[in-house]
Amino acid sequence: MSPITVVNPTSGSPIPDTGMRILIDDLAGKAVGFFSNNKPNADVVLARLEELLQQRFGIVARRYRKVVPSLGAEPSLLDEISRECQAVVVAGFD
Repeated sequence: MSPITVVNPTSGSPIPDTGMRILIDDLAGKAVGFFSNNKPNADVVLARLEELLQQRFGIVARRYRKVVPSLGAEPSLLDEISRECQAVVVAGFD
C-alpha cells in the first residue's frame, strides 16, 4: 500500500488551543453566533439549527461568515464574535 499524504488546505499557522472556553448552563435568552466558513451548504445547516434553537431556547441569533473558506478568520471578526455572543456554532461542509 502506498503512503497517503494529508495536507492542511488553509493558509497560516493554526491558533493554539489555550483552553479558554467558558461553559454555559443554559441557552435561554443567550446571544448565539452562527459562524459560516462560507462553504457550500453551511448556511443551510446553520439556518435550520438557528431556527430550532430559537424555538426551543429563545436565543438571540447573530450571523457571521468568513469571506474566503480556505483562510482563517480575521482576528477582528473573532473579537467581534466574542464580544457579542455567549455561545457560537461553527459550520462548514463540502
